Amino acid sequence: MKATIENTFVLIPARKGSKGVPGKNSKPFANGISLTERAIQTALEVLPSTSVVLSTDDETLFPLTEKYGIQLIQRAENLANDTVGMLEVILDAVEKQNNQPNYLLLLQPTSPFRTSEHLKKAFELFEENDQALVAVNEPAGNPFYTLFEEKDGFISKWAKNNVVRRQDLAPMYDVNGLLYIFEIESLKKQSWVEFDRIRPLVVSKWEAIDIDHQEDWDFAVSLAESK
Repeated sequence: MKATIENTFVLIPARKGSKGVPGKNSKPFANGISLTERAIQTALEVLPSTSVVLSTDDETLFPLTEKYGIQLIQRAENLANDTVGMLEVILDAVEKQNNQPNYLLLLQPTSPFRTSEHLKKAFELFEENDQALVAVNEPAGNPFYTLFEEKDGFISKWAKNNVVRRQDLAPMYDVNGLLYIFEIESLKKQSWVEFDRIRPLVVSKWEAIDIDHQEDWDFAVSLAESK
């Protein structure tokens, strides 16, 4: 089996609290709508409203579910603090689905440059027996060369290897959070980072921008307005 529009549901997790950018999921972005509404609109360009779920503890976002005809999960307080992992939020949403889907498409609101084309491409790339597909981008530099770890006040290369030329290194990627597709049965057994069959969706660095801090927000707004 492979992920399709028919056997996948979309989860948009939008927690109220945010230390880096207060209210980032609900306040107006560059085009006047929130990052959460932006994610909903993108999802609905590809999937039916009956397959889209908003999980949030932010009451200001509740009206979006009626506006777009999507499912609301009023997230419990114990799932809305910054110590809770995304896996717990995902499994909570899965449990609340009447018709248990085979796959989950996770769209975090903090990726403002995600488009419906990314979603379509993800479904195209997903192959039979894949456990996950994640969006990635090429890092600024290969970690075999650029990553150093500190010990006793000194730093040394994180990875030891005999490769001299950059061209001889295997491709490396940063996972950027623009989108994820998970096989739900696999996700119930272990964290997705432990999967054996994770397929990459490679996107550009600007498409991969994720808003975590105020400088991310300011840069994303300026980039959106320039386009």
